[in-house]
Amino acid sequence: MSRASSVTLGWAAFLACSWTWCIGMFLPVLMVRDFGFLGWLVFALPNIIGAAAMGWVLARPGAAQKIVAEHAVACQCFSAVTIAFHCFFVSWLVRAMVGVPGPLLALAIAIALFLLMRRGKLELAVAGGVLVLSLICFAVALGMRGVPIQVFEPAVRQGRQLAYLSPVVVFGFALCPYLDLTFLRARAMTAPKAGIAAFTIGFGCFFLLMILFTLCYSRWLLPELIDRLPIALAWVIGIHIIVQAALTVALHARPLLAPDAYKPISVAAAVGALAMFCLPLLVGTSKGMESVVAVRGEMVYRLFMGFYGLAFPAYVWLCMIPLGAANAPTPRQRRVIFAAAVIIAAPMFYCGFIAGRMIWLLPGLAVMLLARFVLLIRPRRISAITSQTR
Repeated sequence: MSRASSVTLGWAAFLACSWTWCIGMFLPVLMVRDFGFLGWLVFALPNIIGAAAMGWVLARPGAAQKIVAEHAVACQCFSAVTIAFHCFFVSWLVRAMVGVPGPLLALAIAIALFLLMRRGKLELAVAGGVLVLSLICFAVALGMRGVPIQVFEPAVRQGRQLAYLSPVVVFGFALCPYLDLTFLRARAMTAPKAGIAAFTIGFGCFFLLMILFTLCYSRWLLPELIDRLPIALAWVIGIHIIVQAALTVALHARPLLAPDAYKPISVAAAVGALAMFCLPLLVGTSKGMESVVAVRGEMVYRLFMGFYGLAFPAYVWLCMIPLGAANAPTPRQRRVIFAAAVIIAAPMFYCGFIAGRMIWLLPGLAVMLLARFVLLIRPRRISAITSQTR
């Protein structure tokens, strides 16, 4: 294998592991529980296609760097929320699986990986090692004795609810990648054709294996049954989750600690991560409380998902994608329309994600889509709207 090919595969592993989040490692569990195997497909296909497409869309040299330059604050907010989300996730679910040592181990690994990769020289090797470790965990879990074989119903449950959810899943996974600084770094560091290959292999092969692992353990990791998980299997799955979450936190912490980072976001990220890590550890310490804490944590998990289903893709949709109009509104005007649309749609997304009335997601998404047409109004009219917010 040539050096160029090995570097491309290294970036593919980097992309797959940087995207193996607490979303890919747990949201399919909820999707399979609620909707059957088709729920996993609805999660997997937009996720893989949306992430891989970024390598093609930003193939022009300098395209990724331009996004970072023009939308640095939004990208850093994305990283800050992602770090806090993972801190909550390991402190909530990993603790419920294997106890307090799990989150503490994740914290130690995240710090070690950050120090190891802080100069950007070992990131591909580290990502390759994390990918291999997760594949080993996958193989061990499949080969464990005494673990019941999972049977997934071919028919979908709650088909109408899944139909309401699917457009939001597509909206989120198609647009969120463009705020991910790890993706933007990978695209900036690779040549046009090499980047396309890295994104295609990374998500079409390596990341697919990661979410197939999630499909494998989706019936074993239900929040309401978390305290019944055999301890050996819990540690096998837990190691996979711990190392992937630690790598994600380490990668997203780097740009927030860079000299040119917007300091208020860095401080907010540190405070939020600390709070999200500590709070789940302070409640439900007895074994009898594990299942209760796990079930309640699902609501917080769903609240975090609102960022990736609503706020972040809406920003890309309304503030980043060019309008192609001769008299396009200013960036500030676009941000005001974005904020107004999110405020209007947020209660609808809450009804869908938290209250379970998925039909409300459709009008919420419609608000986001129609808000783009507001941007085509003459700048004078938008100025009248934005002047009222001053």
